[in-house]
Amino acid sequence: MYFDINDIIARELNDMRKMYKVILESIRADEEMVKQRNAMTGQCGADSLYKNCTSEGEVYYRHNRCKGKQYSQKLGGERNKEVIRIKQRKFNDEMGKRLKRNIDLLDGIVGRFLPYDQEAIDDQLGHVYKDETGLVNKAPGTVSLEEWDGITKKNSYKMPDDSNIAPDGLETRSKSELILYSILRGYGLEVKYDYELTLRNSSGQSVAVAPDFIVLCNDGSLILIEHLGLMDDFEYLNNAINRIYLYQMNGYKLNEDLFLTADYAKGKINACVIDEIVRKIILPRVG
Repeated sequence: MYFDINDIIARELNDMRKMYKVILESIRADEEMVKQRNAMTGQCGADSLYKNCTSEGEVYYRHNRCKGKQYSQKLGGERNKEVIRIKQRKFNDEMGKRLKRNIDLLDGIVGRFLPYDQEAIDDQLGHVYKDETGLVNKAPGTVSLEEWDGITKKNSYKMPDDSNIAPDGLETRSKSELILYSILRGYGLEVKYDYELTLRNSSGQSVAVAPDFIVLCNDGSLILIEHLGLMDDFEYLNNAINRIYLYQMNGYKLNEDLFLTADYAKGKINACVIDEIVRKIILPRVG
């Protein structure tokens, strides 16, 4: 999934500016209140707090200095309204300074980030650094109709003697795969069941893997569908995880061109949910 860093920064800037505006308004209101009070009392400085610890607890005093004179007034404990106001003003002053620094910083970098999808990164790299292996984050390539027709090698894993038979005569290993295949074909999709694709592993070596279903899109791209039917079997689960990792290394993305389905407990399956996935997500992707 691609994230637009410039958009993220712009939204963060917008939120910071709103917060900064609220804090400035609070500071100005406090300044006006202090100004009016000083005009009545003859004071002129800003307020500060200090406290003494007594047998009754902490006692706060307001401190004010003006024209060489020092004024001090006992306020009371930490719940005193004036104590809270002065503390809030100090917090707002500090928060305002920090927000201003952050706003200035983000203002200087917003719009300067380049897209970081693999194609954009490759365009910026020198030839010697470019990844020619088709591995991590590479988008899977497209196939021509001839190449699609050339996918003819079946999974070497033996089909069970009591295999399930689809209306067009296709043998499937499970009833769930039969249901999934029938739904896909019912929408007129080009589907290959249990055929091998050649991918690359983390060492760059070619490896054969047979997704349960391969669907051809109108633009020549492929959608892979894996039905996970034996998730309570540790060896099966481990192999499934490794296979999904291999797909992702070769650029297939979950819920974009790689879809996973699974049985409920005791082999139950909800064909309505699978039909909805195919109709709402896979069909628009096929084109």
